[in-house]
Amino acid sequence: MRKNFNLLLALGSISLFLFSVQSVSSQTDQSTDQSLIYHWSFDKPVEKGIESYTGNFAQVPGVHGTALKFDGFTSFIERKLNNAKKATGAITVESWIALAAYPWAWSPIADCSQDELTGFFFGINNEGHIGMKIAAGNSWQEIETETSLPLGKWAHVAAVFIPGEKVTIYINGEESVSGKIKGNFIPTLYGSLTIGRNAQSKTWVERQLTTENSYFFLDGILDEVKIYERAKSGEEIRKEFASASNLAAPALSDRKLFPIGKTGSGSFGAFYTKLDYYKEWDDLWKVSDVPDVFVRFDESPVQLVFWRGTSYVPCWVSENGTWYTNEWLETWGSDVSSCAEPLMDRLCKYSHVRIIENTDARVVIHWRYALSDAFDVIVGQKDNPRGEWCDEFYTIYPDQVGIRKMELHYSIPERKHDWEEQIVLLPPGKYPGDVIDKKSLTLVNMKGETADYTWDENVKLEMPDPKGANMSFVNLKSAYKPFFIISPNPVETVEGKWDSPNFRTYAANMAQGYREDPAPSAYGWWNHWPVVQIPGDGRWVVKADHPSHFNLTTNVQWNDLIHTKTIRTRIMLQGMTAKGATDLVPMAKSWLQAPRLAIKSSAYQGGDYDQSERAYIIEKKTKTAGTSLEFAIQAGKDSPLLNPAIIVRNWGKQHAKIRINGQNIAEGKNFRQGIVSNPDSDDLIIWLRLDSEKPTEVSILSI
Repeated sequence: MRKNFNLLLALGSISLFLFSVQSVSSQTDQSTDQSLIYHWSFDKPVEKGIESYTGNFAQVPGVHGTALKFDGFTSFIERKLNNAKKATGAITVESWIALAAYPWAWSPIADCSQDELTGFFFGINNEGHIGMKIAAGNSWQEIETETSLPLGKWAHVAAVFIPGEKVTIYINGEESVSGKIKGNFIPTLYGSLTIGRNAQSKTWVERQLTTENSYFFLDGILDEVKIYERAKSGEEIRKEFASASNLAAPALSDRKLFPIGKTGSGSFGAFYTKLDYYKEWDDLWKVSDVPDVFVRFDESPVQLVFWRGTSYVPCWVSENGTWYTNEWLETWGSDVSSCAEPLMDRLCKYSHVRIIENTDARVVIHWRYALSDAFDVIVGQKDNPRGEWCDEFYTIYPDQVGIRKMELHYSIPERKHDWEEQIVLLPPGKYPGDVIDKKSLTLVNMKGETADYTWDENVKLEMPDPKGANMSFVNLKSAYKPFFIISPNPVETVEGKWDSPNFRTYAANMAQGYREDPAPSAYGWWNHWPVVQIPGDGRWVVKADHPSHFNLTTNVQWNDLIHTKTIRTRIMLQGMTAKGATDLVPMAKSWLQAPRLAIKSSAYQGGDYDQSERAYIIEKKTKTAGTSLEFAIQAGKDSPLLNPAIIVRNWGKQHAKIRINGQNIAEGKNFRQGIVSNPDSDDLIIWLRLDSEKPTEVSILSI
């Protein structure tokens, strides 16, 4: 549990201001009904000094005149009650509202409550239910609808309190719920009346994480907010609803899909850019025009995106806009709250991305992050004040396939880590079944044997088939599907000991005690990430109103490539393919059982295959220009040559031409090259589109 955490501070500095005379109205209007003690029409000028408007607002078309859009993160209205008129008997509160998303917990249309001892709260919860909570007699009493307000539509809501009798809540002129109330209203004499955010902070308990001093904001539009010092009749409320007809769609921001990079010329490469989501979310970020990175492919619509909205967690994006990621490093411990992982870094304080290489032959992206909890505490600081960090390198080639190299700088004593979860991201309004087949995952071993795994209420934890599986293929409802390949070798690490990589499913039926029944999906489906700016962990989806993600596997383990006293490194081959699951086998063989390369030119040495680069590494012995290079690759059925890369150290700045088995290959789709300049050398990078199970002769010559 984290003490004295203020969500407003987590969102950055929030400006406090009054709207100008040309802006919104928020004043008392008693010209026609003396019982109307407050009326926010948002049409007339503000009475300066009476109220404060905090955060980001927008004035938009309303039900009558103009309305006020609240951003869901920072915006609220506050009026001090010290000298304000107060209701003391019967009360009616009403408003027009159009919601973009439901709040994370109870958020008010109007709130003048204090410590659940005085005042009232009229607002909406995380399921879209309307509630009236009121201090009456000697207790705090609550009435809540079972009906959820629709998203993206105007609705009229009202609550009527009759002392000692009842509270009745109306939606669109019709009675939705009514409940008995004991005693008279107990008003709040001091404090505040707020609109769009709680008058007081709350302690928020969400299964895996407790956050103190939290505020919850309305994400939507309000118009004609009124508070009466009398009980309006049902007929009066029906007339108020009927007074507005043929309403235009509310001016809410579209957030149906996550942003992707521009296709532009379609050239292969990595690009710095700014990926905009929707205005209210974008306005939170104090960034330049190039905070994000994406990789574009010239022969497919696939992209690899590093975006602030995912805390720069890299995501593969299919041709129809489905996002997928192979997760990150995650760990736990008594020194952090819940877990430590980069998705907790909502403001990207520790998570950063940069382009290392960018040529026609390949790109290399570096993603660095701290393993931090939701309150910015980095795990492992008892061992080292800097805690645990990870450097991930993504070496990507034009065929939408690349190496993910994960370099964990761990703490002592060594703790267990989750290295891999297969995760699909969803925008608002999408369900898992919209983007993935019921037979969601196919595991493959080096023999080409497969096993399909189906997600339903009976899905099992262990994934034992096929024996020795080291490839995972995700059956998205898209032409291009994500996959990864790892070493099939036995595993013996701090995480455990297995004969081959350990795969485990993640599903709703494995999370008893962490969710409410019935689960909204058979998958482990959460919405505390992505995009979300509140601290949170383990929040199961209640409604599909926010961006979300669901897990297919969890805590997949395979062997370390490097393990020192301070660093652990693992690699995987990953990407997207339009082929089938068993087509991964030749790719796996070409990477895990790469054919031997024999150099024939005396001016060069090396030729070993580096799995962490997906490339053969050759070095020129001197920096003399113009020396040709010849070598043979002994490809075979068990060691196929599939889209190889060759790195020639000390090559120089000149470009190259190439012959394969005596045939000249023109530079273009099947032969790509680039020069990468380092402090000590200029290296040639070559990528070839080549699929062969026969010995292959290659000549590289200077131009």
